Amino acid sequence: MLDIPANLHKTELEVLAWTDHFFGPDFLKPFVVPNRRGGDIRMSFTTDRDRLPDVDAVWFHGPSIQEMPNRSEKTQPWVLMSMESDVNYPYLKNPLVRAYFDVLMTYRLYSDVPCIYPNWNQYGDFLEQPPSRSGASEGALAAYIASNPVAYRDQYIAELMHHIAVDSLGSCLNNRRIDTFVEGGWSEGAWSSILDVMKQYKFYLAFENSQTIDYVTERVFHALNSGTVPVYLGASNIREFMPDPAAVIIASEFDSPALLARYLRQLDTDNDAYQQHLAWKNSGYSAQFKQLLNLGSTPPQQRLAVKLAHGCDRSCTCGGRLREAVNRN
Repeated sequence: MLDIPANLHKTELEVLAWTDHFFGPDFLKPFVVPNRRGGDIRMSFTTDRDRLPDVDAVWFHGPSIQEMPNRSEKTQPWVLMSMESDVNYPYLKNPLVRAYFDVLMTYRLYSDVPCIYPNWNQYGDFLEQPPSRSGASEGALAAYIASNPVAYRDQYIAELMHHIAVDSLGSCLNNRRIDTFVEGGWSEGAWSSILDVMKQYKFYLAFENSQTIDYVTERVFHALNSGTVPVYLGASNIREFMPDPAAVIIASEFDSPALLARYLRQLDTDNDAYQQHLAWKNSGYSAQFKQLLNLGSTPPQQRLAVKLAHGCDRSCTCGGRLREAVNRN
């Protein structure tokens, strides 16, 4: 159960969703946050803009903002949510834009309500043992799945393919089709399909669509869950999101794709060295990773409800904020 502050400002909340979004119809369904102290928090959403003067908060999906209502007076909190990288949507990191909103819900760990991927509900405890692998791989050493062309990562993968065998299963650099593979991280059937596919490979090339701190998406957690070793390119602080520092191989720590490929080939022929990257499956993981799992297991909508019900300012961490803001890209 979520730890809810004792001194709540309000327990019945209505939030106006000013923008469209692409999280699916369930995202804005009404819900109840159980409160072990009594006085459960109930929150509902409306898309009726005529309700603007009366609602308890106004919610905006950052990438979908096309127009804004007039805000001559701050009569209720405004909430900005985005799980998209602010590299791809630069206005989301503009201080003037950020200052316009009272509650931030983003992938940044310093958000008022962090929106992160690892959680107990979908991934379990991550400790399921990987398939038995011994000796050098007979097929491709690594898998890559991407459908959104991004120059920096596709160029890197294309060069890597000159040095090791990579099965590219998405539309980007595609070189293999698997009949049972359902592409897409969250669509129906795709979740289990991707996990099953990853288990066939020793390494998964988990490259983000942009590189900025805290932007760590489901692809790396799929790899950890399936028992393959993620080879990562993206957030510079990726190890803050890992169960153990050795759980991930960071591509940027190698001077070239050729040198990364050489290291992966070495691991392929030295099973003891390869298993060191999976040792956390037996020894367990850090308290920091458990903290992320705990946080992610409470939906961000519920943590937003707590924040709004508490009626507090940004100095309060009741929405799950894990750290103060840092001056890094």
